[in-house]
Amino acid sequence: MSGELGSNRSQQSIITWRGLEAKILLGVVIFLMICLGFLLLPYGPAHETVVSIDPGMTSKEIAGLLSEADLLQSPILFRIVTKLTRVDNKLKAGTYRLNSRMGTVGIVRALARGDVELVRFTIPEGVSMKDMADLLEAKGLASKERFLYLAGGQDADFKVSEGDMEFSGNLEGYLFPDTYTVEIGITEEEIITVMVRRFAQAVLPEWSRENVDENAKKLGLHGVITLASIIEKEAKLSEERPLVASVFYNRLRLNMPLQSCATVQFALGSWKTRLTLNDLETDSPYNTYITLGLPPGPIASPGLSSVRAALEPAASDYLYFTADQKGGHVFTRTFREHQKAAAQVQTRD
Repeated sequence: MSGELGSNRSQQSIITWRGLEAKILLGVVIFLMICLGFLLLPYGPAHETVVSIDPGMTSKEIAGLLSEADLLQSPILFRIVTKLTRVDNKLKAGTYRLNSRMGTVGIVRALARGDVELVRFTIPEGVSMKDMADLLEAKGLASKERFLYLAGGQDADFKVSEGDMEFSGNLEGYLFPDTYTVEIGITEEEIITVMVRRFAQAVLPEWSRENVDENAKKLGLHGVITLASIIEKEAKLSEERPLVASVFYNRLRLNMPLQSCATVQFALGSWKTRLTLNDLETDSPYNTYITLGLPPGPIASPGLSSVRAALEPAASDYLYFTADQKGGHVFTRTFREHQKAAAQVQTRD
């Protein structure tokens, strides 16, 4: 009897322990499900926030920042997830657009992958630095005043280095027209740096080519970019730009004023549909009707087509050109031919 009783008690004890283990296991499962819910399920009311993670920030600092932005259920859980997924020291700096509905795991994944918020903007060929600043401010990418302060050379300490070259001072003409993809929250200094470096990457190889015209070499890089900016504003058709360049080179060789209306427009500070005789007498080193040679610097950002035209002008003896009705120009050798061509164009009007 005693043996059977002991056996029954042993079986009951085993059953009791098994029941207790099942309850513990169930409790652990419920706890893990609750934790998983905290990690995966959206947190609070949906809201988006732009957050900037600075280089060198620890996961603890990032957790605090995200918690202050009301994006996390718990900064401690955030740190646990980063450690469990082995990305504790791999969260990438940058500016992110995060949503509270992403959950802790979703946010950790975004920071580990570097899913920064990007924005695209396009700088058209031939725009001035002032117009560029307006465009960037309209897109919410820069302060117009700050951009012009830096790009205009008013901060003597601001420089951009690319390879062996350093760009500083007034950067008109050196902010390359192109389409850029940048991180939202980028600073004005960074925008300017990206654009100047794109200029260096696109233009300097052209400047270093063996077939660069001797007259272009005499002007130097700054002179070539200055001339290219005038060509850009004067010629709409890319196939005409080498001819336009030849006109200006011929005038420079003969010590004739360039007489570019585009430089007068730049001197005036605003674009006019038609220039008056008084406009042509504007006292400015940029007024090439009254000042010999090139103006002090570029008047816009030239595209690669205009830069190439300045580097490799066509061979011609033209000294004049006048706009036709098709977006192009009529090129002439003498002032009399020029007057005749201009009169014919006006007659067609």
